[in-house]
Amino acid sequence: MIVIFKGKVVSENYYHNSSIEDTFNICSVTKSFMSTLVGQAVDMGFMEDPDRSASQFFPDYNISYLDDIKLHHFLSMSSGYAEEWSFLNQPTEEILSGDHDEPGSFFYNNNACHVNAHALYYSTMQTPYEFASTYLFPYLGIYNPDWTSGYIDINNGSYDLRLNLRDMVKLGQLYIQDGFSGDEQLLSKDWIIRATSPQVDKDSWGYGYLWWLPETDSYLAWGAGGQYIVVFPNYELVIGTHSERQATQLAYKIY
Repeated sequence: MIVIFKGKVVSENYYHNSSIEDTFNICSVTKSFMSTLVGQAVDMGFMEDPDRSASQFFPDYNISYLDDIKLHHFLSMSSGYAEEWSFLNQPTEEILSGDHDEPGSFFYNNNACHVNAHALYYSTMQTPYEFASTYLFPYLGIYNPDWTSGYIDINNGSYDLRLNLRDMVKLGQLYIQDGFSGDEQLLSKDWIIRATSPQVDKDSWGYGYLWWLPETDSYLAWGAGGQYIVVFPNYELVIGTHSERQATQLAYKIY
C-alpha cells in the first residue's frame, strides 16, 4: 500500500514477503491506462474524437452496427456488446461482429473494452505498448513493462499490464497534476475532466472513460485481486494498493 500527498510518498508498506520491486498483474487498472493512451492520441490528433461514429475508426469493415455507436460507448462500457472471453486473439472484424443489444446502457465488458486498443492501433499504426513507450511510459519513469498481447501484437486493452506499485500509481499522480509530468504535459486537462466525469447512467457509482466514480469527490482505477488507484484531487491525495492474489475467473468477469 502507498499513500502520496502533494506529490510526496508519505506512507508505503509491503507485506507477506513482497517488496518495492515486485511487479503484479494490475488487472483492470490496465483499462484506465488504456483510456489515457486514447486521450493522448486524441489530444495529438492521431485519433478522431470519441463522439465520432465507431465506423470512422474501423473504415475497412462493413459492419452496420458501427454506424449506430461511437468510440464513446467503448470507453464508457455502454457499447451493447456481449462479453466474449476469447477476444485477445480474435481478429478485429470478429470482435466487432459479435453479439450485441442496443448501445447506451452500462455493461462491464472486457472484449468491448479491448476494442479501444484496436482503435488506437488502426489510428496510430502502433500497438498500445509501442504508443505508451513513446508518449507515456518514459515520462512517468516506467521502463519495459510486460503487457500481454494477441492478434497482430495488439496489447490487451482490458487487463494484463504488469507494474510495480510505485509505477502503477504514477497514473493517478499524472491526473492530479492536470496531465503534467515535470514541464511536459502528457494529457490535456480537458481529457482528464472528460474521463473522470459521468459518461453513462448507472444505478450506484458513476463511470467515466474507464475510470470508476464513487459518490465521494474521487475517482479510481479498479482491478481484480486488490489493485487500486484512488485519486482525491481536492486533497492532492493518491492511494494505491497492490496484490499478488490470483484473481478468479469470476473476479475478472466482475472487475
